Amino acid sequence: MKIPARFQRGLAQFSILILLAVVAWQILHHSPAISADVYPYLNSLSPALVKQCTQENRSSPTILWEDLLAIRSTLPEKDAQRLLEQLRVQIPFANLNWANLPAATIRTVQRHRQILEQYTYYQPNKYTFPVIGPTWFEDSFGAEREGGKRRHEGTDLFSAEGTPIVSICGGRVEQLGWNRLGGERVGVRGDDGNYYYYAHLHSISTLLVKGQRIETGEPVGSMGHTGDALTTPDHLHFGIELANGQWINPYPFLEVWQSWSEQRSS
Repeated sequence: MKIPARFQRGLAQFSILILLAVVAWQILHHSPAISADVYPYLNSLSPALVKQCTQENRSSPTILWEDLLAIRSTLPEKDAQRLLEQLRVQIPFANLNWANLPAATIRTVQRHRQILEQYTYYQPNKYTFPVIGPTWFEDSFGAEREGGKRRHEGTDLFSAEGTPIVSICGGRVEQLGWNRLGGERVGVRGDDGNYYYYAHLHSISTLLVKGQRIETGEPVGSMGHTGDALTTPDHLHFGIELANGQWINPYPFLEVWQSWSEQRSS
């Protein structure tokens, strides 16, 4: 049986529409690419160096914070000082006299500055420590869980039940309530595009509503041991999932944010 031409045209048009819809969906849901050098560099920065550059920026506000950290984290002291002296007299970073530094070294400093400008975890007052009060934590990212069935994708911060937990940055509440592993948990989609996961809470702040705005330092809930942490000491499981779906180690960032918190309270 021959299919009428008009039905053939309609079928072709419908197929094209389906194809366009699939392409559009893939574009909208495509995970953003993150360069392989970003997190190795950010994780290599010591809290002591970040704190030093924060203090230097306060005493020499003409030098941008990302200029300071990019230079100090990449170059020997002698070379770093020569460049910083230029910045102190307000020579722009783009116009620095690099003297005899190798071209590859200059490109590395410029790349590190670009990373610090784009990924703002270490910028003063952008983020805060999630636990209000005494706490201790160690680097357990990647440790085996459930007999090796899965890996630990976060950092556990230990303190007494009921210790206040706050949002480390501004964003929107994306998840709220109970799940099997996390127990009482809150998920915040940060303004930076990352997903921040607060789990094993004793209670969730009654002020939170799914989809609402939350600001840096606002209450998330209180520390507990709900979910699969029922038999463990009270702690917050804190996780960071990048916009591309990759979970990264929060430990280096928490160390820096804690040092800022201690500095503000001293």
